[in-house]
Amino acid sequence: MYGDQCRNLHSWSDSEKTSIGMKNSMRENNIRPSRLIWWRPPFEGFVKINCDGAFTRHGNKASAGGVVRDWRGNFIFGFSSGLKNGSVLTAELEAIKIGIETTISKGYKNLMVESDSKVAINIITSFVAQQNNDDTRQNQDVISSIMEISKTANMIYLNHVFREINAAADGLAKHGLSLCPEEGVKVFEDPPYFIESHLYLDRTGKIYCR
Repeated sequence: MYGDQCRNLHSWSDSEKTSIGMKNSMRENNIRPSRLIWWRPPFEGFVKINCDGAFTRHGNKASAGGVVRDWRGNFIFGFSSGLKNGSVLTAELEAIKIGIETTISKGYKNLMVESDSKVAINIITSFVAQQNNDDTRQNQDVISSIMEISKTANMIYLNHVFREINAAADGLAKHGLSLCPEEGVKVFEDPPYFIESHLYLDRTGKIYCR
């Protein structure tokens, strides 16, 4: 997973190249530059896991969710899970762990993992360097689990993305708030109705301005 097996990617890199002129014009007029972002399918031969965590102080509930799609953007499966009491960061890390674990269990070995939690992605990709970090110490077990599970994959790419292009995962994470942790992970073999619009926007290349 780490070293040659792990890379950080950016869903906005191509858009930066095409919007240089726009940015220069904005600078001249003292307008804040914009960044164009959109969901992109994984490389051919890979699957993409978009993960998200949810947390509400009402009842101190936490949950995780995510969606897995192939290189054509086709839905493979989704998942939601209620979690035991925890923090926002713990929920984000649990979503990544469940996503990787469930996807590998279904036979997929080349993974691209996206989360809108930059902290979670940074902790995983820089685990050794951050072992003395408070967030790392508090989430030692789930981070260690992610590292161990990932060893069974052929290739894993981890990437931070903005929340606009992680909406499908967000919907599944919020659905997890209605589930009891004891029920385990709920897997959706067909797209649930409450994320269909998000999947459509992703598939059609909806562009957002940041």
